[in-house]
Amino acid sequence: MQKKFVIYLILCLCLATSKIMAQTVIPMDTAINSKKMFYQEGKASYYANSLHGRKTASGQKYSTKKLTAAHRTLPLGTRIKVTNKKNGKWVIVTVNDRGPYSKKYILDLSYRAAKHLGMTQGSGYARVVIEELPPKDQPWPQKHVPDAPGMGLGGQVPLTEPKK
Repeated sequence: MQKKFVIYLILCLCLATSKIMAQTVIPMDTAINSKKMFYQEGKASYYANSLHGRKTASGQKYSTKKLTAAHRTLPLGTRIKVTNKKNGKWVIVTVNDRGPYSKKYILDLSYRAAKHLGMTQGSGYARVVIEELPPKDQPWPQKHVPDAPGMGLGGQVPLTEPKK
């Protein structure tokens, strides 16, 4: 009788453990979509109007009327959200060129994108935050939160999809 009880107890523990293990499996699509998205802060400028119509690194012609940008390292075709740190205005642009060539800047924006951010009046540049976005057919990622100074406590918070 005691032997049967021990076998029954072991069997129950095995079943309970297998149920717990099954609940901790991470779905494949979650693992794929958990890629860290690019995040950068710095100064942005915008293209001179005289460059309108010239070919970009992607082969497209630069247009002052499109929402595009030049970045040194992001893959061409990458969508990014650019936020003006001073006024909070933001715009979504597509990287279609290489640049800027001045080391002082991290991004060159089209005239239309710069106008959305309020950069076309005054100095012509702004301190910005760049956040990579997923392709249009993928869900929105978690937003990167930089480490708190001296704390090493980086984390993620939901990035809400902008209203259209």
